[in-house]
Amino acid sequence: METQDNINQAANDDVEIENSFPNVEYAGFWVRFLASVLDSVLLVLILIPLLMIFYGPGVLFVTESPGLAYNLINYGLPIIAVIIFWQYRSATPGKIMMGIYIVDEKTLGQPSFGRLVLRYFGYYVSILPLLLGFIWVAFDKRKQGFHDKIARTLVIKQPPLTTEQLDKIAVNKAVIEKVDIEAGQEVVQEVEQEGQDPWKE
Repeated sequence: METQDNINQAANDDVEIENSFPNVEYAGFWVRFLASVLDSVLLVLILIPLLMIFYGPGVLFVTESPGLAYNLINYGLPIIAVIIFWQYRSATPGKIMMGIYIVDEKTLGQPSFGRLVLRYFGYYVSILPLLLGFIWVAFDKRKQGFHDKIARTLVIKQPPLTTEQLDKIAVNKAVIEKVDIEAGQEVVQEVEQEGQDPWKE
């Protein structure tokens, strides 16, 4: 039952996004793959010199961690750098170069910091089943990997909406809903005046 509810909710989200943002373009598997390759190259170019400063050229051939600095540079620095880029640029350098951005799946605005942290650690969920969570991007309707679904994010080819844009959309939506309600009330009043039942043929 819960699975069916999740499917229905995802379908409703699709319809809401398509209605509210008809021009949104999801980033597919290959453009995201190329962005990841670019990010990996940049990380290697940064991490290797830093490691060599602390441990010399021999660090390139170690089979186990030689110390705390190695762990911080090799594991901690990438986590911090990626999340900072997501928070302040909505994308890593590779994604920026490919013109794709991480956004909230409902508003298309900037995801919260907590969601971004959750998204990063969601990578491990995507990696564990033979990288299926990443491959899933190629088949998903909204091009979401498992980590995107966990954090409720999308990767699209437009920058995230600003606070001002989101406020304007909210105002417009409220006006449209008010007009729809008033129009519906007018129809009901007209039907009542004519003594007709709109649900009967």
